[in-house]
Amino acid sequence: MRTPEHRRGVALLLAVAGVAAGALTVTAAEPVAASGPVVTKVAATVDAAKLDTDWATSVGGLLRRCQVGGHGALAAIIRDWQLPEEADRQYVLEIPPAPPQSMQPDWIDTPFQQAIWDDFLAARRDRAAGTFALAVAASQLQATPSRRPTGAADSAPPLLEHDATEAIRLLYRSLRDDPDHPRAREAGGWVKREDRWVWPEAARRLDKGDEYSPEFGWLPRGRQQRYKAGERYAQGRWTKVAGPEDKPATPSRSALATPTDIDKQGWKFTSDHWQITTTAGPEAAASLAMHLEEAHTAWNQVFGGFQYEPAEWERRFEGRSRPKPMDPLVAKLTADRQDYIAALEPLEPAIVRTLGIYWIPTNTAWFFAGEGQETTTVHHEATHQLFAEKRRTSPLAGERCGFWAIEAAACYMESMQRTTWGWTVGGRDAGRAPLARERLIEDGFHVPLAELTALGRRAFQADPRLPQIYSEISGLADFFMNGQRARYRQAFVEYLVRIHTGTVDADTLARLCQKSYGELDDEYRRHMAR
Repeated sequence: MRTPEHRRGVALLLAVAGVAAGALTVTAAEPVAASGPVVTKVAATVDAAKLDTDWATSVGGLLRRCQVGGHGALAAIIRDWQLPEEADRQYVLEIPPAPPQSMQPDWIDTPFQQAIWDDFLAARRDRAAGTFALAVAASQLQATPSRRPTGAADSAPPLLEHDATEAIRLLYRSLRDDPDHPRAREAGGWVKREDRWVWPEAARRLDKGDEYSPEFGWLPRGRQQRYKAGERYAQGRWTKVAGPEDKPATPSRSALATPTDIDKQGWKFTSDHWQITTTAGPEAAASLAMHLEEAHTAWNQVFGGFQYEPAEWERRFEGRSRPKPMDPLVAKLTADRQDYIAALEPLEPAIVRTLGIYWIPTNTAWFFAGEGQETTTVHHEATHQLFAEKRRTSPLAGERCGFWAIEAAACYMESMQRTTWGWTVGGRDAGRAPLARERLIEDGFHVPLAELTALGRRAFQADPRLPQIYSEISGLADFFMNGQRARYRQAFVEYLVRIHTGTVDADTLARLCQKSYGELDDEYRRHMAR
């Protein structure tokens, strides 16, 4: 849950020495059989450095052609396409559902401009093909001997058999260049309907004839107009929404006395991945749905490696697995904070201290509309929900030890910041990380990892230093996800897998990172002091 105290601040070599340095070469492998056409593990020799060189050469030529023709606007698009270096934070890319041809600027109206645009798309497709081959390799590469625990026998299995986080990062970069890349789309979980790539959940609704609008979400065909006219369908009948003139001048006591009252009185807003039952207005419901879907987009790229076992990731990247729809996640949105508290007090006496909550027994995320609600709260609670429901997990996750990381991951997602091409996540200057740095550097506050990793949920939540600890774990999340060029990112995601599946112990994180907790403490201090 997220409380007001929260708000106040109360690799594989591929990842580090390969792609980051632009020096990885992936060689061809034998074809493997699939349930359909034969697929090749890596279709051709791919040199990451050559991909960069070829791209720079193509862009240079295109910019010279723009200069000759005096096409400054087109040159700006080509010049600005390259992402900034991803040094100290993660990039979450917003991938359009339609192919890039459909997004051609309408001011391209001469054959010379069209030829430049077409060649720009061709250069992007070429780079996307190479980048996806690197992604496939990242999903398959085995851990190197240097990643084995110190003193392990040669026959001991590697701790991390692949690097799903790097594979996913590369997958989304290939899709940014070529949103119509079929293998990358399927590996990422999309399916195609007509000329658009959609999530399987949306495809299922389209196949039923449902229609979508940002204002009211997914509805059966023909209902969008009635909703726009102020009607709502609930409990098997249509009702007219009360206008401002029908509201009482003085608010009465809360209309919701139990958690189930919202189901009796509310209406439903369905997005691609959530079904929201709400007693708030359509604008509040649409806003919540948008921020929940933002969290889904970011979670898939930041923590997506959590979702499947290594063998399933390998099948997906090789084209041997097909995306399947999930049941919608459940969220409740009350009209105001008063209703939120009244509805949830029977379940959680301390609900008055919260700004939102993911209630594990019913797999429901709860929020309220109006004053006091924040986007960071939505991202925080949605992260808890996605971890709990995107794969089979234990309801007792973190009870024995490791609970800090569950909260750290949710705090990390609070650092999402909008950009022109998506979002950034993390960074020592984002979210709660600056407060973590202040408390570490200026106040000298630090709970050693050996102590922190041993805490179960009850001990963690009862700790009198909890506000300070929440700041620290936000800094630790940034360290494990972004420190030393993401050296420990895959290890931290695997740690979260083991916490949520109940296979963790107090020493798991140290073993995955192949460092003692004392060494990691020192590295964290250096990370925050930079």
